[in-house]
Amino acid sequence: MKKILLIMLIVFTMFGCQKADQLKIIVPFGSPELAQLYLEDSKDYQVDVVFGPDPLIAAFGSKSHDVIFAPTNLGAKMYQSNDTYQLLATVIWGNYFLVSSKAETFDVASLNGQEIIVFGQNQTSDIILRYLFTALEIEPTITYIDSLSAAAASFISFPNQIVLLAEPVYSNIIHQMPSTKTIDIQALYQEVSGFDSYPQSGVFIKKGLSQSKIEKIQADLIDSIQKTNENPSKAADLAISLGMGLPKDILSSAIINSNIRYVSALDSKDAVEAYFGLILTINGALIGGKLPIDSFYYGD
Repeated sequence: MKKILLIMLIVFTMFGCQKADQLKIIVPFGSPELAQLYLEDSKDYQVDVVFGPDPLIAAFGSKSHDVIFAPTNLGAKMYQSNDTYQLLATVIWGNYFLVSSKAETFDVASLNGQEIIVFGQNQTSDIILRYLFTALEIEPTITYIDSLSAAAASFISFPNQIVLLAEPVYSNIIHQMPSTKTIDIQALYQEVSGFDSYPQSGVFIKKGLSQSKIEKIQADLIDSIQKTNENPSKAADLAISLGMGLPKDILSSAIINSNIRYVSALDSKDAVEAYFGLILTINGALIGGKLPIDSFYYGD
């Protein structure tokens, strides 16, 4: 009974305190949260910050929020079964890094035959790495681990491992262990695919929102991203005040490395479809088995 009451209290706290004129947003902790800091600080929005994909999946299913920040492939998969949320824009364009403290050369060629610790099996991190390894004819052994935090903890304990990390955890590791060597996955993807980077996370809006509300979300998010990129130090202070729980220098570094850019659904469509094409060759179920139809993209 106590457990049930606790769950009810959490749900009420998360979903029951919205003012009538506020727009409800759900966003995962990490780079997506960094993209919308100034919305989170505004009284015009109620922002729920969550960890992991499960709350996002629940939000898509329950239609509980006006705006959902989520991996682009997750939004596409949910659209295939329930077309309530359209892609408004892509905002995170890749922030994965392979790290190791091995003394010898650490480059792409050196990965062949090595064990690599990867978080997020069948998620964006895994998809991008497998695509790159296939294209570059590299055959490492991939060992999957449950979460990004677990990957970081593993690296701290055994720094000679090769581990995949993402922001803001990557900046935290570099701060603690400055001799760590890095392979930038975004640069590698650009070299192999010809695209600037991959559309890692997007912003999804609920159908039925008024045009004025959609335009407000667009304008406020573009403004938030611009302010964050122009002054990472000030944005880091804001993130701390909002409870992100990391030191200022780490948050500033994470902002710089997170590839935060607002690109509308229509303008990012080619890159999104190219990325989804990779997913179809690896595990089509991750986007619902097919490319989403044009109406997935807001404005099409």
